[in-house]
Amino acid sequence: MIPAPNVIAGIFIGVVNDSWLTVLGVAAVWPFIFCVYVSIAHGARRQATVASFAERGRHLLMGSPVLTFYAIEFATALFTALPLALLAHAVRRLVS
Repeated sequence: MIPAPNVIAGIFIGVVNDSWLTVLGVAAVWPFIFCVYVSIAHGARRQATVASFAERGRHLLMGSPVLTFYAIEFATALFTALPLALLAHAVRRLVS
């Protein structure tokens, strides 16, 4: 599942920023912001997922279910927001 905030952030990042470098920089920072958002707004989901990883996890990052959860959230945010930001920025440059 690709959370809607990543899609919205990716498009917003691409449209608002003026240079490619800024788009890349802001898109690289977004996953950190998203991880903080998930830990605050989706605490129950985080706890349930971490518990599930601890119970059934065989392929954990450095043996930590918490680190595995945040790595997945980070990767999802990065690989959703970055391509959409680049695409939105390219469209913006073509249109203007």
